[in-house]
Amino acid sequence: SLKTLIPHTDGEKLSKAAILQQTAEYIFSLEQEKTRLLQQNTQLKRFIQEFSGSSPKRRRAEDKDEGIGSPDIWEDEKAEDLRREMIELRQQLDKERSVRMMLGGQVRSLEAHMYPEKLKVIAQQVQLQQQQEQVRLLHQEKLEREQQIRTQLLPSHAPPAPTHHPTVIVP
Repeated sequence: SLKTLIPHTDGEKLSKAAILQQTAEYIFSLEQEKTRLLQQNTQLKRFIQEFSGSSPKRRRAEDKDEGIGSPDIWEDEKAEDLRREMIELRQQLDKERSVRMMLGGQVRSLEAHMYPEKLKVIAQQVQLQQQQEQVRLLHQEKLEREQQIRTQLLPSHAPPAPTHHPTVIVP
């Protein structure tokens, strides 16, 4: 069913992975188009407000006369413009993050296809590190057992070890 929704795939033989990849790319392109249209819509609204000469907030404020204590309309408009700009920047950031994640996944899959021997080397390195960690843990357990044996063999009448050691200054 996904294959039928993806543009330009009529009659092509695609693997499940290729269908999923193209679906993800199509969804991403739709998100980009949506973001572009939202930005265009915002720009057109601003243009209409500038063209008409007053914003809806200004008209409401002109209808009501609250006297000297009324809020500054220009400040409200500036705050609203800043909010809109912040929303646009967040949308751009989200779009760039999704592009970066998608491209990172594509790079990893291409590297896996192009350099399978590199993956084998990485797997061997990870396996070697795990073996070294196991050897280190076994050595540490052996030292702990030896320490236990020493403490058991020490005579109970031996004077206690000093609890305070002089400080050594290393040059």
